Amino acid sequence: MKLFTFVLVALMISGIAMAAEVPTDAGDKAMIFMFQGLDDLHFGGYDDYGFGMRYYIADNTALRAGIVFGMTSLNDEVFDEEYSSRAYGIEAVYEKHMEAPCASVVPYWGLGGHFASMSDEYTDPFDDEYILSGSGFGVFGTLGFEWGWTDCITLGGEYRLGFDNMSMEAEFNGDSTDLGDSSWSGFGAASVYMSVYW
Repeated sequence: MKLFTFVLVALMISGIAMAAEVPTDAGDKAMIFMFQGLDDLHFGGYDDYGFGMRYYIADNTALRAGIVFGMTSLNDEVFDEEYSSRAYGIEAVYEKHMEAPCASVVPYWGLGGHFASMSDEYTDPFDDEYILSGSGFGVFGTLGFEWGWTDCITLGGEYRLGFDNMSMEAEFNGDSTDLGDSSWSGFGAASVYMSVYW
C-alpha cells in the first residue's frame, strides 16, 4: 500500500507539468473512482463500495451515476452465531461544466439525489434473530471542478449542500419496532474524484 501511495503521489507531482485539457464534449465518458481520507490516500470504488460513470449528453453537460452494493456474511460454528449485512444504493447527478480561464481546470455545478438501503441480521446461539434495517434518500446541489491531470485522466472535488433523511426499524424474532426517522441538512465536501476517460 505504501508503494502504491508513493507512486500515486509521484505521478500527481509529475502531472503538474503536463496538465491536459478536460474532455467535456458530447459522447465523452469516464469511469469514476474516489479517494477517502487524504491522510492515507485510501483508493476505492465510487462511494467506496460502488461503481460510478460519467457520460456527456451534450457539450459541457454530463450525467453522473453511481451504484453501491455490498454484502457480508459470517457463520461462526464455534460460538454458533450467524451474522449478515447488506447495503445498496443509487446516486444520480446532473453536471453543468463551465468555461474557465485555463483549459486544464473546468468548474461545474450540479443537482443530484440518492437512495440507500441497509440491513444487519444476527442470530445468537439460542436461535434468537435480530434485524436492524433502514432506508433513506437525499437531494443536493454540487459545486466542484475537474483538473486535467494528464491525457484522459482527471482529478476533481466538490462541495455539496443538501438534505438527507433516514428511517430505521428493528426486529426481534419477528416482532418489529419503528426506530423513527433522522434527517440532516447542510454543507459537505465530497471525496476527491479520479475520472478515467475513453
